[in-house]
Amino acid sequence: SLLQEIHCLLKVKKTPKMMMLKMMNPMGSMPSVPKVGGGDDENKMSKEEQQEQEKLRQDAMKKAEKERRMKYQKQKEEREGESSKIRGKYGIQKKPDPEDEEEESEGEDDGFGPKKKEEEKDAITAAKEAAEAKLKDAQSMMSNLFKF
Repeated sequence: SLLQEIHCLLKVKKTPKMMMLKMMNPMGSMPSVPKVGGGDDENKMSKEEQQEQEKLRQDAMKKAEKERRMKYQKQKEEREGESSKIRGKYGIQKKPDPEDEEEESEGEDDGFGPKKKEEEKDAITAAKEAAEAKLKDAQSMMSNLFKF
């Protein structure tokens, strides 16, 4: 747009001072500036129309995300096919996927996160074990007190 203005000014043969003023004025070539009150187009649409537009936009985003996932899944399958051909050709065994390892390691206690509950015992067995533990504690405490 600046080049177009310079070209127009050269055709009209304005003075160099006018050309400089035109180039230095930042508001000289700006299009119309919107008013302070905001866009009137948004106010013209009813709330239902705005909700419908938002729903359509969300649907389009979901569709695009689904297509993107399908594209990358297809690429992953193609790479896996090529890799399996190479592994078969050279007799290389496939390494386990990190995702599979995570599923297998769920049973293991890695020290992070909440502890998994042990299998619940029936009330009689639990009470018996608690009583035996208290009896052992009491016996060990008394034996420690009366050591000679």
